[in-house]
Amino acid sequence: MKNILAIIAIITLSVTSLIAINDNAEAPVTTTTLSGQVFDKATGESLAGVKIIVDENATEVYTDLDGNFTITNISTGSHNIKADLISYKSHDKNIEITPSANNLKVEIEIDNN
Repeated sequence: MKNILAIIAIITLSVTSLIAINDNAEAPVTTTTLSGQVFDKATGESLAGVKIIVDENATEVYTDLDGNFTITNISTGSHNIKADLISYKSHDKNIEITPSANNLKVEIEIDNN
């Protein structure tokens, strides 16, 4: 009887170890948070109400009163960020988000027309 219990214990530990190893083998985090601030290129002043678009209509947010924005759950890979404000030239910026990226921060300067 002791031998049977020992065999069951060994099998249980082996299966548990394999499950734990498999759980740790998961891919790195595949999303991150992107935040930033938008400025007037000529004056350096922060700009409120700038529309920030990631990947042409995929995600859209607006800057706050201090020109800040935050976008969560941006996937790894290459992305195009577009800053758009009436009476300013649109500005495109390409970014690369790696699996190790965590809370990426960008600054964008746009020109007044």
